[in-house]
Amino acid sequence: MLFLLIAVALLGWTLYSVVSLVNNVRRVQKIGIPYHVIPASPVNPLWILLEPLIFFLLDFLPFQFGRINHYGRRTWQFADKAQSHMRLGDAWAIATPSEVFVYICDADAITDIIARRADFVRPIELYTLLNVFGPNVATTEGADWQRHRKIVAAPFNESMNSFVWREAITQAQGMLLTRTTAGPSGGLGADTRTLALNVLAATGFKRSTQFQSTQDAQSEDPRSYSESLKTVMLNTFVIMLIPPSVLKFPIFPSWCRRAGQAVEDFKQHMLNMFNTEKSLLDQGQPGTGTLMSSFVRESTVDPKSNKTVLTLDEILGNIYVINFAGHDTTAGSLTYVLFLLAAYPNIQEWIAEEIRAVFPNPDRDTWDYKEAYPQLKRCLAVVLETVRLYPPILALPKSVAPPTTSLRLPESNRTIVLPKGTVVLPSLLAAQMHPKYWSDEPNTWNPRRWVETAPASSDVSTPEAQLAQETIMEPRAGTYLPWSAGVQVCAGRKFAQVEIVAVIASLFREHRMRPVLKDGEDFEKAQARILKSTTDSYQLLVMQMRDPDSTQFVWERVE
Repeated sequence: MLFLLIAVALLGWTLYSVVSLVNNVRRVQKIGIPYHVIPASPVNPLWILLEPLIFFLLDFLPFQFGRINHYGRRTWQFADKAQSHMRLGDAWAIATPSEVFVYICDADAITDIIARRADFVRPIELYTLLNVFGPNVATTEGADWQRHRKIVAAPFNESMNSFVWREAITQAQGMLLTRTTAGPSGGLGADTRTLALNVLAATGFKRSTQFQSTQDAQSEDPRSYSESLKTVMLNTFVIMLIPPSVLKFPIFPSWCRRAGQAVEDFKQHMLNMFNTEKSLLDQGQPGTGTLMSSFVRESTVDPKSNKTVLTLDEILGNIYVINFAGHDTTAGSLTYVLFLLAAYPNIQEWIAEEIRAVFPNPDRDTWDYKEAYPQLKRCLAVVLETVRLYPPILALPKSVAPPTTSLRLPESNRTIVLPKGTVVLPSLLAAQMHPKYWSDEPNTWNPRRWVETAPASSDVSTPEAQLAQETIMEPRAGTYLPWSAGVQVCAGRKFAQVEIVAVIASLFREHRMRPVLKDGEDFEKAQARILKSTTDSYQLLVMQMRDPDSTQFVWERVE
């Protein structure tokens, strides 16, 4: 009887999926753009859970399900780059049983989509997993989002950037010390995660921690602030899928139970910080000047509306999202940066020329943020080029809110009409790699493309003066979106840029990074191996390299 019920349920689900898929195909046909059909949505939670098993089996078959093998993977856009748009045009679609996805690679249309916030809304149902501690800037929309955004963006100012600069330099020197004394070693991914975590803890909560390698940090109390935060960040995906209280059940393996406990520990640490800040503010003192200080000030009741500006749950929710976004994205981007610099020694020399010109004095205590950061244009170019090819996210999903809305595609001189509920995705990676916008070898990592040199004047006679003539290229609107754009641009964009630039400057002034050659390997083969590692990437919540810790590097001091 049970078998019969299961069979009937599966049959009913299959019939429902087929009918839904047929209806969605008809919707796409009315839009009038090229499309593909796949039998399951790549963002369906069950599909995400089973994806590794599904493709493990499909990859062993003697024949290939071409479209499913390509478009059924959550990271298909990373492998595709701009190829589908070059083949199908600036607008095309994927029809699934649950959604219609329309992909757009037209710079003016992308700018229009981002600007028309009432027509193209953020599908917050795709972000609800981030509500681990409470509602936040990533999981709200409309007026509620504006309230969160105003408060979350406020502390991301030049005072914080200056602190980020100083802490990132300190952490980079600690990382360099562990690696230069240890000799050739792997573990680069673990190092960048530790560095990003320490910078976040110091700048957000004044919890400064000395850099330690993974092995050295194993003796720390697992319930301490830094260790609980580290455990939460490393297990974010599981924590979002399964309630932390459930993870603590004995049926789960020990690492799951530890993740569940870490959530409780981290929440208690945040509550202690909240109470400390509130006590200071109640006494008329300014507080510690941290993110928590800023949020606590906003947790008071607004006398005009008699409403609490931010509830305690919302404060905790936003702190969690800031930690998640600031850690995973920055650590991942920094890992790509270092791998790529190791693959291109000429770029190391190019940025070192700038670093030495900006910092003739090697004493890091003299490196002033306000004076130095604007001059490190080549270092910034390395960051900008890296996230062009390896962005933390692959698309910016929007959902059509009105019954229908039209979208003008200037480059093909046509207009398409999109029905309510259509998921419209400005193709972030395609726009950042399409030859029509990036004509000079768009698939190649080349930070030099970002640096423009003004016509030399007669008084430019020194290398320092020549470097001063360089400026950062401003890409066309709608063609570069790694931090989103418009009013919803990432509040921590400059935070991340300052952090990574500071790390680059600190690491590469006196040192160069080389890959350890394997037996029978020359540098060209090692370079190909390193670049292959950067393309072997996957997505949990953000894009990251699959195995950055196994590749060995050596740091060499240069005069």
